[in-house]
Amino acid sequence: MRKKAFLIISLLISVFIFATFPSYSQGKSAEDFNAKTVLIIHYHRFDNNYNGWNLWIWPHKPQSLEGHAYQFTGKDDFGPYAIITFDEKYTELGYIIRLNEWQAKDVAKDRFVKIPESGIAEIWVVTSVEEPYLKASDVDIRPRVLSAIMDSSTEIKSVLTTPFDIKNWKGKINVISNGKSLEIKNVEKLDPTDISKTNKIKIILKNPFKEVDSNIEVNINGYVGKNVIMRNILNDFYYDGNDLGVTYTHEKSVFKVWSPVSKSAELLLYKKYNSNTPDERYKMKKDKNGVWSISINKDLQGWFYKYRFYSYGKYRETVDPYSKAVSINSEKSAIIDLNETNPDNWNKDIKPPFVNPEDAIVYEIHVKDFTINENSGVSEKLRGKYLGLVEENTKGPDGVKTGLSHLKELGITHVHIMPIQDIYFIDETKFSEQYGWGYDPKLYNVPDGFYSVNPFDPKSRIYEVKEMVKKFHENGIRVVLDVVYNHTAVVGEGSAFDQTVPYYYYRTDDMGHYTNGSGVGNEIATERPMVRKFIVDSVKYWAKEYHIDGFRFDLMGLIDKKTMAKISEELHKIDPDILLYGEPWTGGGKLLFGKGDQKNLHIAVFNDDIRNAIRGSVFDAKKKGFGLGSLGKETKIKRGVVGSITYDSRIRLWAADPEETINYVSNHDNHTLWDKNAIALGYEPWKEKVPENIEEKLKKSQKFSNAIILTSQGIAFLHGGVDFARTKMGEHNPYNKQLPNEFDWSRKAKYYDIFEYYKGLIQLRKEHPAFRMTNAEMIKQHLEFLKTPKKRMVAFILKNNANGDKWKNILVIYNANSSKVSFNLPEGKWNIVVNGEKAGTEIINTSETKITLEPLSTYVLYQQ
Repeated sequence: MRKKAFLIISLLISVFIFATFPSYSQGKSAEDFNAKTVLIIHYHRFDNNYNGWNLWIWPHKPQSLEGHAYQFTGKDDFGPYAIITFDEKYTELGYIIRLNEWQAKDVAKDRFVKIPESGIAEIWVVTSVEEPYLKASDVDIRPRVLSAIMDSSTEIKSVLTTPFDIKNWKGKINVISNGKSLEIKNVEKLDPTDISKTNKIKIILKNPFKEVDSNIEVNINGYVGKNVIMRNILNDFYYDGNDLGVTYTHEKSVFKVWSPVSKSAELLLYKKYNSNTPDERYKMKKDKNGVWSISINKDLQGWFYKYRFYSYGKYRETVDPYSKAVSINSEKSAIIDLNETNPDNWNKDIKPPFVNPEDAIVYEIHVKDFTINENSGVSEKLRGKYLGLVEENTKGPDGVKTGLSHLKELGITHVHIMPIQDIYFIDETKFSEQYGWGYDPKLYNVPDGFYSVNPFDPKSRIYEVKEMVKKFHENGIRVVLDVVYNHTAVVGEGSAFDQTVPYYYYRTDDMGHYTNGSGVGNEIATERPMVRKFIVDSVKYWAKEYHIDGFRFDLMGLIDKKTMAKISEELHKIDPDILLYGEPWTGGGKLLFGKGDQKNLHIAVFNDDIRNAIRGSVFDAKKKGFGLGSLGKETKIKRGVVGSITYDSRIRLWAADPEETINYVSNHDNHTLWDKNAIALGYEPWKEKVPENIEEKLKKSQKFSNAIILTSQGIAFLHGGVDFARTKMGEHNPYNKQLPNEFDWSRKAKYYDIFEYYKGLIQLRKEHPAFRMTNAEMIKQHLEFLKTPKKRMVAFILKNNANGDKWKNILVIYNANSSKVSFNLPEGKWNIVVNGEKAGTEIINTSETKITLEPLSTYVLYQQ
């Protein structure tokens, strides 16, 4: 009886598992739903917990549009479902199943569904499974192996939907490769603290497995099986050559690409960039390190190419992740002679003199922002373009100097250019309609065509960037590129990394889900040897091929310390004076390179400690900082003044050397300094005329805040336009909106006194090495803090010809009070060169015994 009951129960379960679930599209078209496009999504979770889960849907083809949230509105035996209708005809929709407002995603990658001729698509999605079911009759909701990952040659980590008792694994677990069972030595708990009945297991093979291009499947009795993903095991296939990508000569082109998981690889050649069908196909050969290669013995200049891989039972086509040239919108890789992209006298390009990192005064700009406004005076053809940045002798309203002439007049040493590496979410053919900051990379070794005068010519963008760099050099300015090696715009089909070696280039969890330390859906696994090699090779390529003088690393906290150390080591071999810095934080993930990790690596990190002390919170715009007279910030200001080194038991932060701190109060993120201060005072100057006394206070703070930066030890960083009260109309993160980001050069004319003040401070800093001491001991020896008569003040002397300065003693006073303060001067005669209104190296006045300080003002005095 017991056996018969068991068989009946098993039959019932089987009927339920393999039952045909309801379908709401059968025999119907979109017209039946009074729509032109319909998507029906069914969702099944093994835990039956659907609270908070909802949908994010967007049209993807023929045009990618903004997405919207949708709720599940019905429920059947499979789970909740939603019927979503559109009034327009689309051929492909994107969908994400998410928890609440992006608290989590069912799978990290964006997924897409093609819309058939009927205009209606219906899919069944099983939680954590990337591919949906397209037919109700195919749906299988048995317990399943959710993930199977190989991190070594003898271990497979697996996560199951339903717990499995590892005590009874024999005869129930099989690992199949090419139709043959691999011998299993043991099955263990993945988490040693877990009980024996667990949904996280580790399968240990008896013999090492090396055939990483084979299809391996983990099968467990009663579970839907899963193909094994090769992850850290691929570290064993390291390739140390420097010839990945295409190596072109007139006689032949050699193609090499690393993809150890692929069973086959083909080179697809196209005569035209817009061809859908390759003109020639070639099978490639693989070596022991997983590098596929082929040599084509003819002149291929002007041709285009892609790769076609077969891995994990699927064909994948992609552009070359190592591309150095591409067609419009990076749809194909391009074959060119890089020598033909060099400007005249490129081999004679001379970098401007630069010795110590502390000498750097960095000015951050975005290619389009800087010159797109017609009042920039830049010629119409070049506005917002690479070459627009370096058009000479441009003028704006009231004859003020703009663009390159502005940078020269201001006196900065380095221009920091926001990301220009190939950008994913910008259509290069729609320059006037589109805008983006560029923190959504697709390919890393080619500049984006959006800012090119001819994006259809693969050579043009390369030539233009080189010409831009050369022109900056000729005008005494070094170039820093903002680079984004912590994540790509997308994963899966839109990622050349994922199409070439699926799942290897990104961090994934035990379930194989992409982790989201960047906050935008993925993070690059910099710690893996071939990923580290890619990044190091990439920055070296930019330094050599484009003569780039420095790099700013976006979310550097996601890049492991070993990789950052290797980057610094290799780049300093190329250029001992190269400037390296980045953000010592993440977008929410585990911190791998934070403040303190940069010590002795010749890398600087953004100092948000001094930023927050001066401007106040970036998260609450109404909170004031020292720059508007906030109380209790004096010690934090002093920590910034000494370059974040350990000065004494209280004045200490995280730097071993002043070259390791980037001192700043504003950059492209968050509100501009002008907007932040206005909001903190309760005003919106972009909407209303503010009282004269408020305008005056904003101007004072605009001068005062960066006077602190430009008189502190370390590296000075200025947000482009801060020198003439730049506004973004109160928006704190307009990453995809052109208007609030545009430089309005009429503001330079209006706030010319602020510009002159910044110019004078920069001149002071450049002419006086006391502000640019090069080690911690020198700072401790020559910088002495003084007592102040009131709070909200900091005063210090740079004494005894600090760092060889021609001025013997330099007195610096910051008065953040809202009223005048009388300050007793140290003994002797003092020459004033900076006060609240003027800055520079010329003597404004002289004083002995005491000085009256204006509110919200910096004073610099010296003794010969």
